[in-house]
Amino acid sequence: MSLDPEQRAFLLGAKLRALATNLGLPCAGDPVALGGGSAILDDGTIVVLAGEDAPERSLGQTLLLAARHDSDRLVLFLDDADAASVAARRATALHPVPEVYVVADNGSEVAEPAEALVPVEPPPAPDGFEDLCRGAGVDPIVEHGTWRGEVLGLEVVRATDSGFETGVGRFDREASALLHGDLPTTESLTAAADQVWAQRRKGAGAHPLATLARERWLRHDLLVDPGRVGLVDLAPVDPAVERGGLRSPAPAPAMGTAPDGERVLVVCSVGVDADLVPATADLVLREQLDRVIVVVPSRDVMAPVEEAVARLAMPATIVGVEGSWT
Repeated sequence: MSLDPEQRAFLLGAKLRALATNLGLPCAGDPVALGGGSAILDDGTIVVLAGEDAPERSLGQTLLLAARHDSDRLVLFLDDADAASVAARRATALHPVPEVYVVADNGSEVAEPAEALVPVEPPPAPDGFEDLCRGAGVDPIVEHGTWRGEVLGLEVVRATDSGFETGVGRFDREASALLHGDLPTTESLTAAADQVWAQRRKGAGAHPLATLARERWLRHDLLVDPGRVGLVDLAPVDPAVERGGLRSPAPAPAMGTAPDGERVLVVCSVGVDADLVPATADLVLREQLDRVIVVVPSRDVMAPVEEAVARLAMPATIVGVEGSWT
């Protein structure tokens, strides 16, 4: 029998209180819902039980909650051991370091941090791919070992084992192969790129082609003009986690050089993304860098986001930059 939301919230709160009590943590407050899980705030301490559906987002949700309530001590419980290990790894790049536990039997145990991510040497571009992209005004980019072409940050072609597939997203690529499989790839790519260019422009409206992956659009703007954030060069790097799809926001990172030679990690985001700081923490551990610049549209420079970014255990600033869609 499924539980109604109120019953589920009560049980999650009771479970969280029991876990916290076992560790002698303060938990006198009333439980509140947090991302499918539960949280208790008590005198500068936040204890959280991650939800079952997306436990990997719980660290970021906890950081934003802490920013709103000026809480220093964060304690996170997760049932998913793998998610707990990743959260523990990311926590090591934060200060103060959040405490991460994995639920075990009737109690919990300290989560062992997962191994740090390591930079991966990208494969060379398939023959003809870069020329194909540039001939259609598309930017070739490699990410997590896969070559793709983008228009203002939105993918319109991908290199696969079966060839070069054109279209925006997996379903569009499949439809394009069915409907236009007889067209030369140059023609189908040009058509896909033109369709995106028509919507992805200054003053763009609410069309999906104009609103999808805006964090990558913002990164594209900075790749073209890194001086907007005070850098002399900038190149894209792999995100901490491979994107789940076009509709799944994911911080878009790049590495650049400051005039004084500092190596700078730039992470672009739009809106309030709970994954922003945890993903950036992973990149801090992976890359050799001196400081971090988080870039968001000016309207998204909000106090909770600023405070969450300030928890990174290295110099980090948040900068408001208008995207070229405004």
